[in-house]
Amino acid sequence: MKIKLISFIILCTFLLVPTIAFAEGTGVSYGSITPGRLLTFAAVLIGLSSALVAGIALARPTNRFATGQWPVLSIVLGLFCVLLSMFHLAVTPAGFGAGNGRAGAIIAIVIGLIGLVLAGMAWFRSLRDK
Repeated sequence: MKIKLISFIILCTFLLVPTIAFAEGTGVSYGSITPGRLLTFAAVLIGLSSALVAGIALARPTNRFATGQWPVLSIVLGLFCVLLSMFHLAVTPAGFGAGNGRAGAIIAIVIGLIGLVLAGMAWFRSLRDK
């Protein structure tokens, strides 16, 4: 039951973020939330959740957290983070400092790759323990 609730929350987040991210902004000032910055912020949160879930699965190898679907969920979240950030880097026209979130997308790619490495380690450990 809990996995269904968590999956529903993640799905709702994925449906809500693009709606907010592509809303029209009214001018860009320093520190304001632009659609590009919001999109990269969501990608960073997804990457951090991937790394967190994989880290918990690695830290507790005998727990049900490491042997269930959690490492696979972490791989999916990490892949989504990296792909979303790479897409954002590909479609943003301006350089750094324009408010498009290019620097945040690069940081999100690094965090997503860290989450993928940790998730892969947890997944291989869960396969070895079976």
